[in-house]
Amino acid sequence: MLRILFLSGFLLQVLLLQGQEVVSYSQNQKKDYGSEMKQNLHVLASDSLQGREAGTQGELMARDYIVGFYKKLGILPIPGKDYTIPFLFSEGCSYSLGTMSFKSKTYEMDSHFFYLNHLVGYEFKGKTHFVGCGLTPKNYLGTDSVTNQGLVFVIDVNYSDTCHKIGNCLEYFDMVQSAVSLASERNPTAVILVSSDPKKYPVYSNWMLKPVRPTIPVVGADTKLSLQLLENKEDSVFSVNNFSKNEQTGYNVAAFIDNQKPTTIVLGAHYDHLGFGGFASRYNGPASIHNGADDNGSGTVLLLEMARRIKEAGYKNHNYLFVSFSAEEKGLLGSKAFLSQHNFDNSTMMAMLNFDMVGRLDSVEPRINLIGTGTSVQWDSLLTASDPGLIKQSRSSSGLGGSDQMSFYMHKIPVIFFITGMHKDYHTPYDDADKINYKGMVEVLCLAENIVVSLNGMDSLSFRETEAENSGSRKRSGVTLGIIPDHAWPGKGLRIDAVTPGKTASNFGFETGDVIVQIDDFIVSDIMSYMKALANYKKGDIAKITYLRGDFSTTVDVTF
Repeated sequence: MLRILFLSGFLLQVLLLQGQEVVSYSQNQKKDYGSEMKQNLHVLASDSLQGREAGTQGELMARDYIVGFYKKLGILPIPGKDYTIPFLFSEGCSYSLGTMSFKSKTYEMDSHFFYLNHLVGYEFKGKTHFVGCGLTPKNYLGTDSVTNQGLVFVIDVNYSDTCHKIGNCLEYFDMVQSAVSLASERNPTAVILVSSDPKKYPVYSNWMLKPVRPTIPVVGADTKLSLQLLENKEDSVFSVNNFSKNEQTGYNVAAFIDNQKPTTIVLGAHYDHLGFGGFASRYNGPASIHNGADDNGSGTVLLLEMARRIKEAGYKNHNYLFVSFSAEEKGLLGSKAFLSQHNFDNSTMMAMLNFDMVGRLDSVEPRINLIGTGTSVQWDSLLTASDPGLIKQSRSSSGLGGSDQMSFYMHKIPVIFFITGMHKDYHTPYDDADKINYKGMVEVLCLAENIVVSLNGMDSLSFRETEAENSGSRKRSGVTLGIIPDHAWPGKGLRIDAVTPGKTASNFGFETGDVIVQIDDFIVSDIMSYMKALANYKKGDIAKITYLRGDFSTTVDVTF
């Protein structure tokens, strides 16, 4: 009976949505909104803000500009809060006096081992569990992410079966990174790297490894400690150290329209970028300002314009929370902090709309990618009813993905992530304001407002976990081609939006615009099938990749 009542309510909401009037803008409105966003973006993506990196003066300048915008509109901060909400983050720790005890012997940091994940402290204890090379799911049989706390995975990086001459094996580090990723995905207490052939396959102290779960310690052992760990594959290990987090302060900015309603629509966009480049940059030249006009100046100014539109239109059926996140580029740190700080009653959040890279709408075939449509059973019908018919929609169900909506999805809040697509200027100094399609941004703005109007006619959304999270133990690819996929591509296959110089795709002649349709016997119909195909390969494997360039089909043997 409850299910019947739920379905009846759902169908009633669908019928109401189908009868709603679609919001449209006049030519003068389009001109005004585009001009306003262009003006704001030319400030936020100017050289004077030096790339808006979290923890820098550029971030503070962007923060204050956003606060000034909300003050001018007369939109207040969250009750009891300031517009700016600080949070601490660390890009790396400093260590001293580290020791590790194993088999009644004590080993010292730097002399016998070194730390390879500088985002955590190294105080842990557990029982060692040898997982061989650590490169395949078979190495982890009998383990899972629930019961592995208390286990310290030991990985042997002697990859002689793949890298016969370590001096000529450029893939060695990538293989180690893949093993660490696979191990940390299973949530152990720590990971220790050893080598049964340290002369040919040493554990390097300068490796900077990135676990899937960034809170997991990763230790590299020298020859002496490696030998002990290999000879005693299941025994107790105890680690202590003194460390400093080298914390910095980032700032989220939040404004709130309080309509005294029990439900709140959250609209967000990250305003930080890469500063002068750093580790995340795709640019190989000298340090240069990365202005991040599209990533994510575009989402930031669209969010501000959404705030203006919602206030002027006077939508009253929900409260509206506008959040500009910082430190997204450092791992969604701002959105994670905002939710964990309990700045707001998260249980009242009905939905979250996230705008990230919405400034490069294709003027010939305009299409927006909407990610997260599977996070509520109502999204598809709502999005169809909300469509003003200006741009085509490509929909992806998963609530996961590399932007701030993922933090809200993990708190069981329905989400939609707006993105017009990747491009060759992504994470380079060439992502500038003069390359933005402002008319296209107005069309994205119109779609977003219509979605808000549709939500205004609903009392609730039902959260639903997407298949990507419930797929069990996912295979993780140990290889990449070095491309940026076109997320808004509506056709069959995977269209390449950009090729990274010096990487595999570049070395084998792939170009922007090529569409990959097959890898050996695996048919590539979309990004997901592409990733599933790559999961079957390891470094050094050879695959026949078929791609389309215009009307011509080409097959090439590619060595990963």
